[in-house]
Amino acid sequence: MAVSTGKNRRESKKHPVLWHIFQKYFDPGNPQKLITFYLSDISEGYQATNQAEPVSISNTILDLCRQDRGIDSRVPVQISSLGFDLRKKTGQDAGGRKFAGEFVYVGVGNALQSWLVWPEEPEIFEVDSNQIPEIVKTLIRRDEGALFSVIDYTDFLSELLHKRKHQVIRVQNPMKWQPNEIDGFYTAVTDSGIVVYPIEAKALTTGDEINLDQLKGGYETVVKHVKNNNLDVTIVPIAAKMIQNGVLIAIFAPDEVPEEPQRVINVQLVPRLENWN
Repeated sequence: MAVSTGKNRRESKKHPVLWHIFQKYFDPGNPQKLITFYLSDISEGYQATNQAEPVSISNTILDLCRQDRGIDSRVPVQISSLGFDLRKKTGQDAGGRKFAGEFVYVGVGNALQSWLVWPEEPEIFEVDSNQIPEIVKTLIRRDEGALFSVIDYTDFLSELLHKRKHQVIRVQNPMKWQPNEIDGFYTAVTDSGIVVYPIEAKALTTGDEINLDQLKGGYETVVKHVKNNNLDVTIVPIAAKMIQNGVLIAIFAPDEVPEEPQRVINVQLVPRLENWN
């Protein structure tokens, strides 16, 4: 947990909603360490604070947790002063109520470390960008779709993961499984069995960081839909962050909830991809 200086405080119209929810569940006489709340609570919170409900209330917590802008950008000072931070939660309880998030006790002055910290000097891996058609290089943008287009054209995942071309293939992007959408879903058939690669991706256009809670939620979603359907596969979670002229790749341990990457690679495109500068 990192100490919060409060310098990055940004008031949000979502904060009154969070304060309403917090007061609903918090017991000052017997303080909890973890307070889970639901999408229905968010809807109720907008109504209670006389705010129009957004089209997608499920993005209310996600929007607050896209980047680490400091604890006081995520929660109002009334909550952080009691030692609580916020993280997104997906799935549903036994009664079918859909989770939205959790207030987590971290102690006053502390904050959750919910974002992947990239090493300053990751492994460098150069990829021939001439594999990308010229017209694609001319028209390509800086969003998630562009990231996966470059992954597919250059096939660098095959080389990184299996040291050979044409090994990793795309299943579907995105994979709209509930409760977490998987940004990119790839697979490889190897001599030792089938491997699937759920990818959590971030684009240059948004500047978002890799949220570990989101990454874990995606992994658990894949376990639910693949493992629990009697498919004998190995699951290797991957994080991919678009950077100028390349992609940062974090590869996590197989069949484990992703926490610390086993390997981090800075994939550089040679020659440069001008639209990603």
